Amino acid sequence: MNGARLLFIQASMTKQSFRLAAASVLLSCLTLPAQHLWWNLEGQRDATCLYCEITVLATHPAIYYCGANWHPGEAAGGYCGIQQNSAQEQRTIFSIWDTSPTLHPKVTEADPKTIHGRFGGEGEGGHTHMLWPWKVGETFQFFVQKQPGTQADTTDTRYYLYDRSAGKWLHSATITNPNGGKPSVATLGGGMNSFLENFLGRDRELPKVALYRLWLGPSVDKLKCLTRAGGDGTWGQLHGAYFLAEGSKAALDKTFVEMEKGYGKPVYGVKGQRLEPIPDAPLPATVVSALEKLPRAAKVPDKP
Repeated sequence: MNGARLLFIQASMTKQSFRLAAASVLLSCLTLPAQHLWWNLEGQRDATCLYCEITVLATHPAIYYCGANWHPGEAAGGYCGIQQNSAQEQRTIFSIWDTSPTLHPKVTEADPKTIHGRFGGEGEGGHTHMLWPWKVGETFQFFVQKQPGTQADTTDTRYYLYDRSAGKWLHSATITNPNGGKPSVATLGGGMNSFLENFLGRDRELPKVALYRLWLGPSVDKLKCLTRAGGDGTWGQLHGAYFLAEGSKAALDKTFVEMEKGYGKPVYGVKGQRLEPIPDAPLPATVVSALEKLPRAAKVPDKP
């Protein structure tokens, strides 16, 4: 099971229930499968900026759509994305692992609506989540940026969301890690993947489908569209993007037929094989301009 697995389930809980639920959640999830996309970074192992779009086309409660999981298993690896927690509740999450057993990250900036703390159970680190009413068929946009921290030998990782209702970007949180001599702390990359996971293992036959697109680079003005990926589980290409899906063949076939007018026909991938690249899509100048002028959330007071 990937090191990011247990942690996203805690986003459906209150801060007070993190520790009580961790053990039972871990036991229930150890064997649950997920669908992955493994991105070809085209040599960009030292990138510091990541822009991602997720468009959920069919969903069900207890599904996590991870947009990006970078440096999995390495010091200060992290991940973020969106969850369907119930028929009425959606959230976004953002977490980063410890640099080492003695060097821990902390949330140093946060929006007032962001809940944050530490996680444990399958690795340890800093965790944040926020209620976020994303919608089926509407593209969820997020941006991650790493920069040197204000304290010596630290790295800030900032997580931003595009608020469609307000027409502006929101700074959800900054997680600051001590560098500890670990190159992965200051960069994005290292086996980057996206995934779709049914974290309670229920209703697997019902259709869930999401589209993923990522842009990666050393700065906002040099973000490059990632056009090549391999996958496992049910994956492929649709509407100029990569998709991940779960459901019975009959349910997915019916869903894709219903979406064909707006999205075209899917091209299924096979584990261990590569499809042709998806079309390169440079970011619009308006998006680049907005990402160059992002706001900052309030500082989180140090605990005594």
